[in-house]
Amino acid sequence: MATKRDYYEVLGVSREASDMEVKKAYRRLARSHHPDANPEDHGAEERFKELTEAYEVLSNAEARRAYDTYGHQVPRGSANGYPGGYPGGDQFGGFQDIFETFFGDSFGGSFFGGQTSRAPSRGADVETEVEVSLREAAYGADREVNVQIVKNCEVCEGVGGTESHTCGTCGGAGAVRTVRQSILGQMVSTQACSACGGRGRIIDVTCDNCRGGGRVSDLQTRRLRIPQGVETGMRLRVSGAGHAGEPGGAPGDLYVRINVTEDPELVRDGEDLIHRLKVSFVGAALGTQVEVPTLDGPAPVSVEAGTQPGATLRLRGEGMPRIRGRGRGDLKVVVDVMVPTRLTGEQRELLERFDEVSGEETYNGGGGSFFDRLKGVFR
Repeated sequence: MATKRDYYEVLGVSREASDMEVKKAYRRLARSHHPDANPEDHGAEERFKELTEAYEVLSNAEARRAYDTYGHQVPRGSANGYPGGYPGGDQFGGFQDIFETFFGDSFGGSFFGGQTSRAPSRGADVETEVEVSLREAAYGADREVNVQIVKNCEVCEGVGGTESHTCGTCGGAGAVRTVRQSILGQMVSTQACSACGGRGRIIDVTCDNCRGGGRVSDLQTRRLRIPQGVETGMRLRVSGAGHAGEPGGAPGDLYVRINVTEDPELVRDGEDLIHRLKVSFVGAALGTQVEVPTLDGPAPVSVEAGTQPGATLRLRGEGMPRIRGRGRGDLKVVVDVMVPTRLTGEQRELLERFDEVSGEETYNGGGGSFFDRLKGVFR
């Protein structure tokens, strides 16, 4: 008689494994080694038996204690002795409970009798893309999108023929059941009827509009409202606007991907906007009044005297609307001080005179002398 492998080794868990770890290991391995999932592998059935035997022991606290103490040789008649060695009587008597707990109908229906039904397949989804400007993204916009979809033929209502009769193979159900015996008992699987292609009816007169396919291609135009605050990459879902499903099945959905185009003056940074403001070095030194672009039009901004390159002026509430919540972000105006690159002789002379009368205090905040001197130089 072949020596049994250690149950912990069979499930690939340590002896300190928790009940949840044992359950997860069994569930993963049972799916892989189930005989129905490996019809060509004659050893799958034995591996499956071994897995389930190990799980039945290690998932039962009393049986696990007995196994940890005695191994596979549990003394019969002892306090921990059970018919067949461990709790449960027949070592495979608990399969139905195990599979109903773990897999339900994931292998095609109930394993142990009981009729299963195959729901009509849902239609496929459709995706398209729309472009909006930054200002449209801020305040919302209306768009029309053209989408090519497959829909049920209106002439034959998706049947494929103008005259038909109930399929004798499936009785109009569109699916047939197959029952067979296995080590697990009576196993039932449900498949689409091959005689009628899952329609439940046999076509007598083919529909000319869809040529018997039951589906036709159609270009549909839909008007959408783009909500305010959207960002590039966001998707809008229009329920039921995708491809038609099987007869009786729900249609798919339409997904519209948003692409916000770049703005020449404003750069988006989440809920905030950024504008790079060019100011002459004289304007930054003496101070100046300028206008900056916002979503609502130009707005005045004061550049204080002595403003340094890279300084940021913040306009509260002039950013993008918050798509989840109230209010808006800010507009951050980054000052870009322009330095002259081409000078006339007179300009160079004036700057040299300015440099002569300037000292360290000119750049380190020496009272008002800097501005007095600068004004004197350029008079």
